[in-house]
Amino acid sequence: MRLSLYLNDYETEKTFSYVRWIFLLISALLFYYPPIDKILGYEHHTFTTLFIFGFVYMALSHFIFKRMDSSHRHFGTLIKFGILFDYIALMWLLLLTGGIQSTLYPISFLLVMHATIYWRTRGAFLASFFTSLGYSLIFLKENNVTEKLWIVFLMNIVFIWVIGLFGSLIVLRERKHIKMNEIYHELLVTDYLTGLYNHRHFQEHLRKLTTDDTPFYFVMGDIDSFKQINDKYGHLVGDEVLRVLGKVFCELSDHYNGLAFRYGGEEFAFLIPSATEQTAHDFIRDIYKYMNDKLFTVEKWTATMSFGVALFKPGQTADELLSAADSLLYKAKASGKMRTYFEDGTLLINERQNVPQRAYI
Repeated sequence: MRLSLYLNDYETEKTFSYVRWIFLLISALLFYYPPIDKILGYEHHTFTTLFIFGFVYMALSHFIFKRMDSSHRHFGTLIKFGILFDYIALMWLLLLTGGIQSTLYPISFLLVMHATIYWRTRGAFLASFFTSLGYSLIFLKENNVTEKLWIVFLMNIVFIWVIGLFGSLIVLRERKHIKMNEIYHELLVTDYLTGLYNHRHFQEHLRKLTTDDTPFYFVMGDIDSFKQINDKYGHLVGDEVLRVLGKVFCELSDHYNGLAFRYGGEEFAFLIPSATEQTAHDFIRDIYKYMNDKLFTVEKWTATMSFGVALFKPGQTADELLSAADSLLYKAKASGKMRTYFEDGTLLINERQNVPQRAYI
């Protein structure tokens, strides 16, 4: 678990998951460890049921949590059930440990903060409201209400709402800070025109992958005759070609669990996880199919590209891999364009079937 005060939602929920286990252990000591139990004298009649319920829920949720990330469609549901469980367990424990004067009441502050982290002001209000409601119902069960109990009750209600209010303010500020950092990071690593990752991020990612020594395919591509596109039709058309291809490459790389980058100018780079040689061939064929179907400007022109594909092998440096892919791309451009050379010598030509010659940009 990363030691940091700046955690994303997944890391935060992971922390709360561990905290629940700590509280379960502490509760067991308070009720079952004889020296402590003798001093506190808590009620035992339903604690065993609560302990079993808590253990089963936490073990099941922890098992599920380990197998999903924050992008999973059920991640939000798991969080909601987690907060609901915390609320039920808290009220149950308060009833068993002294009611209004329970020494475990401060746990309610943690519950309010938990809800505030995920649902901001709405979470702070709802958690404060339901905690106050549950606490008030426990107060109404008291048989001998003294002035001292009234003061304790009112002060704890006030503290819950104060924690909710300030928690909401802190979370809103923290979330804004995180959002701004995400925006700055996105601007730093993203090409503004194509929406793909930029050259800087490509270099960082490539060197990380080569350091890990995990095989992958590196694809370098270049739009054929792009200078003529700009010279003949203007830079607005050239920008449109880059923008549309950026969307195509983003969708396609996601499909292959890879990453797409604008390497520079009209050059693009792709990092595709190593599966089989057929995967690399299918990737290039899909690119050609997408490009043949994409039309630019009102004249409905299409563009062509050439590629060089190299397979990274453990022990190879990033510069060596770049040089290999670049040489293959140069070979593809020099031998007629609209084609792809693979490191094993395979040549794949985009035949552009059913695409009229006049449609070439």
